[in-house]
Amino acid sequence: MNNQKFEINSDISSAETLPAEFYTDDRYFEISKAKIFSRSWQYIHDTEYVKAPGQIFPFTFLEKFLDTPLIFSRDKNDRLHCLSNVCTHRGNILIEGNRTEKIYPLQVSRKKI
Repeated sequence: MNNQKFEINSDISSAETLPAEFYTDDRYFEISKAKIFSRSWQYIHDTEYVKAPGQIFPFTFLEKFLDTPLIFSRDKNDRLHCLSNVCTHRGNILIEGNRTEKIYPLQVSRKKI
């Protein structure tokens, strides 16, 4: 794959389809994901999963596409947060299963050692 740029002719009568490799080459797929999803807002979940302060809902964002483990939570001040669910030190998943009790990442890490 080269660094080919694809141009779309605004005159539909002169437009051409993209080359077949654009649809079949995994590298184009990865580039497309990065350029499309990193620059736009994405719907993650309904707030029904975190109704009460202290509630935590781990999930995989765009499963089988981006496969990003995230945590959706509501803090004690009733603010919503979306955080990574991966330990930056060991790469482990921090929290599994919907929770309502308070959990600290350090406690989770200690259990996994």
